Amino acid sequence: MSSAALIADWALLDAGLTTGLPRHVTAATGIDAMVHAIESYTSARLKNPVSDLLAREALRLLSANLIRACDHPDDLDARGQMLLGAHLAGVAFANAPVAGVHALAYPLGGHFHVPHGLSNALMLSHVLGHNMPAAMTSYAELGVLLEPELGEEGRQAQAQGFVRHMARLARGAGLPERLRQVGVTLEHLDMLAREAMKQERLLVNNPCPITEADARRLYEAAL
Repeated sequence: MSSAALIADWALLDAGLTTGLPRHVTAATGIDAMVHAIESYTSARLKNPVSDLLAREALRLLSANLIRACDHPDDLDARGQMLLGAHLAGVAFANAPVAGVHALAYPLGGHFHVPHGLSNALMLSHVLGHNMPAAMTSYAELGVLLEPELGEEGRQAQAQGFVRHMARLARGAGLPERLRQVGVTLEHLDMLAREAMKQERLLVNNPCPITEADARRLYEAAL
């Protein structure tokens, strides 16, 4: 649910308030903000030039500063850029909503108490791969944004380069890479897939449909 009463009139982005965050929280919340930008940029509903502009700048700032903020927690410039990027990503997805990564992440938080940003990180590469046929052009654009040298490559290579770039960021930040590291086993996959299907308000925004069988396959790939 949403209400005007929940929307702030002013937001103060004070990097000094974030310096005490543990590394894993900095990493997980940073990846979460990047997923906001990515899913806004590829949303099947309400995507528009303004949300695209916000998402691109958010992803550029977040990608450039995540590892520095993790490695140097007192670097106020890096943390300030992360805060601004997270804010812009939030405005982007307030206009063009998030989708499949979040839909598959929510059951991990609800049933296994996995922090939200980490659950997004665990599912990100797999959902990006699932979406590739429909979102390749958008992923290619983001790939060149984050790695300008990909501009010499073809669209498919640019899109795949983007997926690899995001995986490297999560790994470099020190986040777990497999569901089994957070307590998920093979016997849980059917339940997770069923629960993911309840996230209809998110699934409808995904560039490629995700069925229950797709969800189970993606969870298994992440296991």
